[in-house]
Order: sequence, then structure tokens, then C-alpha cells
Amino acid sequence: MSKKFLYILNPISGEGVDRAEVNDVLANNLYGIDLTVYETTGKPEDPQNIQQQLKEKHWDGILIGGGDGTIKMVVSAILGTGIPVGIIPLGSANGLATGFGIHGVSDACFAIQKGQIEPVDLWDINGELCIHLSDFGFNAGLVKKSTAMEKRGMLAYAKSSLEQLREMRSYSFVIRANGEEEKVTAKMLVVANGNKYGTGAVINPFGKVGDGKFEVVTVNPEGIDEIIGLSLALFNDRLKEINHVKSRSFDKAEIDNPDGADFQIDGEVMPPTDQIKIEAIPHQVNFYSLE
Repeated sequence: MSKKFLYILNPISGEGVDRAEVNDVLANNLYGIDLTVYETTGKPEDPQNIQQQLKEKHWDGILIGGGDGTIKMVVSAILGTGIPVGIIPLGSANGLATGFGIHGVSDACFAIQKGQIEPVDLWDINGELCIHLSDFGFNAGLVKKSTAMEKRGMLAYAKSSLEQLREMRSYSFVIRANGEEEKVTAKMLVVANGNKYGTGAVINPFGKVGDGKFEVVTVNPEGIDEIIGLSLALFNDRLKEINHVKSRSFDKAEIDNPDGADFQIDGEVMPPTDQIKIEAIPHQVNFYSLE
């Protein structure tokens, strides 16, 4: 008997994606799976419409075709269902998929057919769902610049990187957790559940997405040599060797941002944020993974 999967597709996700090719890969590689497609509209009623789809039929799995923003919306709608989720990475930012070893549509199909499940913790940051990575400072400013460009994707990201490097500065933060307070200075402070950005850069080699904890990683390179060394370490998974990178592990925390560093959650730039409170959401979501 065929399994029934609901395929939730963001039809405008990913600049330059060949939709016909994606559909061919899915049709030729998802053996024994019947897909029902729901296309998102970008309107507020999408989560309610998805929940209605879930009520109308028993689903063996859910596929999400889009980037990190689409995944976040769908996960918010399906909390508590326990239905396994497969990511079809079509967005300009696919950091969560990358962390599961999924770098393209064929990888996604292989993960689903393999059936290996990774339980993922969810976090509440000031009332916003966080699945993957959030950060203050350098990368959040980079996301802000690339989002503001007319064209999205890696080209916009690369152009924004050069501009952001010229403006790189340090920020002060205060971390409160476990009854202790720590004042830190960093060019980037990362709240990490996942371990990789969509570029493949490993920012959190210390954590696991299902261990009930998140990491706060501070990064503070000084001078061009340390910046180059950091860049190489991020892409060679050698961050543990860098002295100006420090990681802490918590199950809840508060972080003050007195200098007004830019802040993003899962690729979405937040309004000016002077403090965040991070707490666990009492659900895990099961993702198909190759890791």
C-alpha cells in the first residue's frame, strides 16, 4: 500500500529553481509515496489551511518545499502531530536541510526513502519559534542587507558579505543563565540549535538538535588574520581550535543586547531587539535526515 504524504510547497521559493526538474526528481525517486500538493499563498491563513488538510486525511509524512522561512511556518502549524517531516530544499536559505545532510532534491528523496528520523528540539525566543539558528551582529546584519536587495540568493549574499565586512564591529552582550551573569564582547553571538548555516559553515560543532539544550556561541576575531582563520575554520569544521570562539550550553537563558546589534531568527530579521528570553517549546518535530 502506498504511503500518503502532504507536500507543502512555497511556489515562489528559490530564485532560478527549475520546477519541472524538481517534480521529475520527486516522481522518479519517491517510490511507494502518493503526494498531495498544497501551495502556500504567503497569507496569514496558510497555517490554518494546513491544519485543515491534516484533519481531512491520515498522512504518513509531510514534505516542505521551500527555505527556512517556509519550514518555520509549517512546523508552527503541525506542532504536536508527530508526523515526520522531509525538507525539499528550494529556498535561498536552506540551513536546516544542510544540517541534516540534505543539499538538494535527490538527497531529500534518499533521506525520505531511507526513513532515518532526527528528533529536533524547538525553542521560543520572545514568542517566536526557533528551529535552527538565531544570531546577533555580523550575520544578522548580512541577512538584513541581502534581504533588502531586489534579487535574493547566493549572489546577493556574497555582495552583502563584502559590505558587511567593511562595517564589522564588536557589540556588548549580557548572558544570564543558571543563576549566573556573564558580560561578553563579540562581533557575532549565535543562539544555536542546529550546527550549520546554509552556506555549509559549521558554527556550532558542539551541540545536537535533540539533546534538550541550545548553545550560545560568541565569535570575536580581531584583525584580518583572525578573520581569515575563522573563515577557514568555519568551512573545515575546525572551530574548536579558534581561541576567540567560545560556546556555552543552556536549557534556558536571557541575553541583553544594549548596543542594538541586528538580530535574526532562522533567516528572518527581527525588529530592534534589546533583550531575548529563550525557553524550550514542549514538542519535538521529527525530520528525515542523512546525518
